[in-house]
Amino acid sequence: MMLALCLYAACGNNEDIIWDVYPINLEIFITDSEGHDLLDSTFQDNLIKDLTVSYQDKTYPVATERKYYKNTRAYMPHFYGLILRQNWNAPRNFGLAFGEFSGEESIDKREITLNLPDGRQAILAYKNSFKWKSNGEPKKNTVFYLDGQELKDDYGKHGIYHFQYSHNQGLKYIPNGTK
Repeated sequence: MMLALCLYAACGNNEDIIWDVYPINLEIFITDSEGHDLLDSTFQDNLIKDLTVSYQDKTYPVATERKYYKNTRAYMPHFYGLILRQNWNAPRNFGLAFGEFSGEESIDKREITLNLPDGRQAILAYKNSFKWKSNGEPKKNTVFYLDGQELKDDYGKHGIYHFQYSHNQGLKYIPNGTK
């Protein structure tokens, strides 16, 4: 009876739980006014070779994600810079991801600069607060920004930036990935 009571009491604490805190990525999708995916390498006028991101005085060109797959039991964020990847649940087939940043880090504001082929730039940013609650569970809140403005649409508040690009008008943010 005493052993059963001890086992029952042990099941109620969070000491043995490994919490996987989702890392933070800034995800970027770019189309033109006709809906062409400008990150698709098979599209003749794609922007892949002309895009970079600047972060902490370093410039990251677009790379592929193939070498970044790693499997571990407890997920640890791995910073990989700017990668092109095929998406399975996104509005377009291809997207860029910049990260990964630790979801367990509280930060007032982290900014990256998306550098476009015509010399224009867009400032993508997020702030993150993280703490452990008294019951041992994590509490996390992440807010994403574009050029200093908080994104409140369903995609933007999750760090998904969908843009429409033209050489004449530059970059236009598309809320929720719609036209």
